[in-house]
Formats: sequence, structure tokens, C-alpha cells
Amino acid sequence: MSHQHHFLSRLDRVSLPHVELALSLYRDPEMLRFIIASVRLPEGSERIAISLDHPERGPFLVVTRAGRFITCLGEGMAVDLPIITRGQLDGIAAKAGDLRARLLACRELAGARGGVGKLLARLYEAGNDLSREEFVAISALQPLYGFEFFRLLFASTKDLEDARTRLLSAMRRSERLKPVYREALKAYWNTFWAIGHFSVLAGMDGPALLDHIPALREKLLEVSFSWAAVRQGVISLALKGIWAAARIGKPYLSTYKRLLDKAGSLLTLIDAGMGLAALAMRHAKLRAEVEKALAGGPEIDRESPQGKYLGSLLNLLTSALELDLRSPEAAAELQRSFGAAMCLKCTERLPRGSPFRFERAEDIPEDLAMSMAVNNEGGFLGETEMLIPLFTSLPWVARAAPEQLYLPADFIKATRVPWTPDHTHELLRAHREHYRPGKPQKPEGPTRNGPCPCGSGKKYKRCCGESEERR
Repeated sequence: MSHQHHFLSRLDRVSLPHVELALSLYRDPEMLRFIIASVRLPEGSERIAISLDHPERGPFLVVTRAGRFITCLGEGMAVDLPIITRGQLDGIAAKAGDLRARLLACRELAGARGGVGKLLARLYEAGNDLSREEFVAISALQPLYGFEFFRLLFASTKDLEDARTRLLSAMRRSERLKPVYREALKAYWNTFWAIGHFSVLAGMDGPALLDHIPALREKLLEVSFSWAAVRQGVISLALKGIWAAARIGKPYLSTYKRLLDKAGSLLTLIDAGMGLAALAMRHAKLRAEVEKALAGGPEIDRESPQGKYLGSLLNLLTSALELDLRSPEAAAELQRSFGAAMCLKCTERLPRGSPFRFERAEDIPEDLAMSMAVNNEGGFLGETEMLIPLFTSLPWVARAAPEQLYLPADFIKATRVPWTPDHTHELLRAHREHYRPGKPQKPEGPTRNGPCPCGSGKKYKRCCGESEERR
């Protein structure tokens, strides 16, 4: 402990505000170790200087890489060590403070639920009932499991696609599947919503997420981060994916610009357009470049039926995003009105006197109304009117704290309708209608069992086709 006594004896080298900061780090070794671990330091550097004020003139604390205090250097004293600047110190400390609050919630809920494993299992088991309190607790584990959440996002997406193919195949003969499919339908429902949870948790790392796997960075930036969520065609899920893309930020700017240029379908257009808009709303420095990209838009053959349809969608998308970019206050008012209307509808069954029974829209708390709007479970596959509440929520979502994307546990308990197989049937039918394949085109040229074009009267496979096979 002699090194710490030496450190304390040197505190007279700095002013009182700096002494208080230095002592707060001295009394909080966990915070100090968290700060050191959060900064990239040169290999082999066993000592680090932490600036208490100016990044070059100091004053400085000198500590070991393991978080042990060495000494304190006054302002202007020379230092030849890797430096953690005051800006880095404040930013990381703020993040650590938020982390501590999440860890406290995690300890409380994990203890009540029987351990961390059961708490994490809620990501797969809760479906759309994962509460804000549960998310805050789970997010405390995000620094440990950030990359695992990212991996689970793509694994869940693949699982959902496989399950959708099998279930839609089984639904060819009936709108509703037999009771034997009940477990499969419930698993589909839970995995569907897990994609949103994993998107948010993985996105909380911000651009640092891409540093987990530097060898795959360029490959990851070839595809949309939000596509897994947007592709499902439900507002609540799509907005969680878009939030994550906005949080990661600038690395995905070129990706979404490229995808917008190549957009050839409703979903690719929505995904790329919303991704770009959310980047501009969260990162003001990207706004000019995003506006230019949206004004250009993809090249669309507006003479073809599909081109006319996509062109009208692009016009709608551009108009809605222009409102978001130019007048976020107006968009927030629209979002609040959507959320308040949803609250009134889902609480009208509650008895009078219930804390969530609202008689008027203005009685609904602002936070609840805004979160309710982004938990809209309406689908937009082929439902263009549903694009308005989707686009309207973008400015708020882009800047929201991750837990704001979730509803309070008490509200969910009071209002949520229990899952039934019909909930999953509705999701599946929306995809079946949107992706209904057209009639297969007949191949050009003669068919094997058709008449040979040479006029011999024989089947093609018995005439010219036979000779071609021998070649």
C-alpha cells in the first residue's frame, strides 16, 4: 500500500477541484479499472497518465495498468506516458455510472428470477412482453455479451427464415395449422421478437461493435445492419433495428447509400431510406450527405407497373423523411398522438380507477405515449398507410435511450393480451401475401416432351434433343 500513501502525499500539487476528482478515483478502484480497460493503450505500457484538466499540460495522475496509484504530477510537469484525456475520462465515467445503475437492476431482477441465466432466457421467452425493467437489467450484461448478442441476432434471423418456410408450406392447405404445431408457432413468435431485442443489445456497442471482429469489418458493412428487423415488416421490430443502425453510426453511411441506389423493392427502399434518415437525425454532421443521397434516390423505371409503385413509395418516403429532418417537433407531436390513441384503445377495457385507465389523450404521460407509439405491432408489408407512423417515429427513436423502446412492466401486465396461435398465423399470412410468387414463366425453346421444332412429328427428346444430349 506504500504506493497509495505516496500518491496521497502528492495531492498538494493540484487545485482543490482536481484533488476531489483524484480522490474520487482513488476511492473507486472499480471505476478506475473500468476507465483503463475502456481505452486502447499501447502494448507493454505498464503506466498511464490520466489528465485531470488539459490533455497536454495536465495535471496528471500516474497509475499502473492494473489500476494502482503511483503519483500525481502538477500542471506543466513533463509526462512521457500514454495519456487518458479529461474528455475520455468524463465520457467513460458517465458510461460507467449508467452501467452501475443497470448492474443494480440486473442484480435485483436476476435474484428474483433465479439467476442471470434465467434473466437472459427472457430474450427468447418473453416475445413482445419484455419489459423496460427487464431490458435495463439485461443491458447491464451487454459489455460482457455484446458480441454474443450480435451473433445471436443473425442466428435468430436464420432460424426464423427456416421456420417461416416450413410453416408457410404447412399452411398451403389451411389458414390455421393444427394443434400439433402450437409449440412451433409459439417458438416462431418468440424468435420473431428476439430479433428486435438482439438488435438493440448488439447496437449498444456503437461503432465499437465492428472492432470485435476487425477481419470481418468490411464484410459486415456490405449489408444493412437493420435488415434483419426491417425485413419482418412490423413497425416495433423495424424501429429497433433502425435504432441500432443509428447508434453504430457513420460506418454504415456508405452502406445505406449504396443500398438505396440499388433498392428495387418496398422493403429495401424502406430499410435504406430509414437507415440514412436515422443516421442524420442522431449525427448532425451526416445530415447534408444524407439529404443529398435521399434527393437522388435509386434509379427507377417509372414506366413499368413495378417502377410506378416503387416511385410512389419513394415519394412518400422522401416527403415523410423531409418532415422528420426539417421539423422534428412536428414529427414528435404526431408520434405522441399516435401513441396516445393506442394507449386509449388498449386501456379502455380496464376498470375505472386503474392507474392505466385514461379518459383523455392529454392524461397520458409523455414518456408512455412516445414509447407506446414505437411499440406499434402493426405490419407495413403491402400496407402503405402504416408507413406514416413508422416514419414519424424516426426522429425520436434515433435519439432515444435503448430502454425507451420498451414499455414499463406494470403497463404490460395491465394491458397485454396473452399469445394465441392466431398471433403467429397473422404474421405468417402477411409474409405469404407479400411474397406470393407469381406464375413460373415457361422456358424459352422446346421442352423435352413437346414437339420437335424441326417438324418431324416426334417429341423433342426423341429427335433433335437426343442428338444434342450426345454432344
